[in-house]
Amino acid sequence: MTSNLTAAANAAHTNTHTSTIPRTDPDTNTTKRRHIAIALITAAVLLMSSVAGALFAFAGATAGINGNGTNGVYINIYGPYYKALANETSAAYGRGGCAWYASSRASELAGKNLGVHSPANWWNTYAAQYGFRKTSYPVAKGFAVFSNHMAVIEKVEGNTLTISEGSNPGASDAAHAYCAIRQVNRTAFEKSNYGGQSFRGYIDLGYRVDNPPRPETRPADTSAVYIAQGSTDNKWHAYRGSTPDYGYTGITKGLYGWWKTYNGTVDFGANGVFKNAYGWWKVTNGKVDFSFTGIASNEYGTWYLIGGKVDFSFSGDISWAGRTWSVAGGKAVLK
Repeated sequence: MTSNLTAAANAAHTNTHTSTIPRTDPDTNTTKRRHIAIALITAAVLLMSSVAGALFAFAGATAGINGNGTNGVYINIYGPYYKALANETSAAYGRGGCAWYASSRASELAGKNLGVHSPANWWNTYAAQYGFRKTSYPVAKGFAVFSNHMAVIEKVEGNTLTISEGSNPGASDAAHAYCAIRQVNRTAFEKSNYGGQSFRGYIDLGYRVDNPPRPETRPADTSAVYIAQGSTDNKWHAYRGSTPDYGYTGITKGLYGWWKTYNGTVDFGANGVFKNAYGWWKVTNGKVDFSFTGIASNEYGTWYLIGGKVDFSFSGDISWAGRTWSVAGGKAVLK
């Protein structure tokens, strides 16, 4: 009897103890905190990996275009136009980016953003819209257009073409953004079909980069941008070294004077007041007229010029073309 009561009491004590003391082991809280920390760290690592992947694909973490320097052709696919047009398509710097690459290269040559257009849209619409000419033969610089692929013709040497292109895993890889510069046989290239695609033709972009200046037209100082006549197209261009700078727009010096250029070519139709780093100048038929003293206008107003240059220091009244003008800080107003 006594032993039974003792057993019952012990049982009651055990039950009471078990029911009144919480079963929260300090080690359990530590484990939970550890699991939460691990989860947060894992999420952060995944996020960083995702961001790093995007930066790798876009911000220059790759090796650049494959074959850079082939046959003297150098292209920076992380230049401003390539980056700007990458904002217009998710295919940039990856497979499927042939239109992004070709459109970026054309924009770079033109010195302005031409937008991203598919091969079909370039062929059917935008070549004519931008004044580019379709041809049945390759022209440098130009496009080679297939039904769903396009490449840029960099050089033409007989039946050998130097081309650059995007979205060609057979000639490049992810480390080079699937972009490549390579040489191809024209006949084989036109029949290559890129996996069943048909060849449409060529588009002449009108930019003759392989157009060295005629030596007799070069000025003595060629250390900066200068004007000279191209030996291939006989047009007058802005040059850096021996290469036309088709992105240059401004006023610069040549052997026969200072000239207004637009997209690297002298604009003989330019008339008015234009500026460069040295001032605002009177331009007549593309050439700075240093003999001009008088009143001339541009989109910013009407100005008083002395020796072909706006004189921003002059204030006073002058007579010009039978009228009196009030000039303040070079800007003229008819009295």
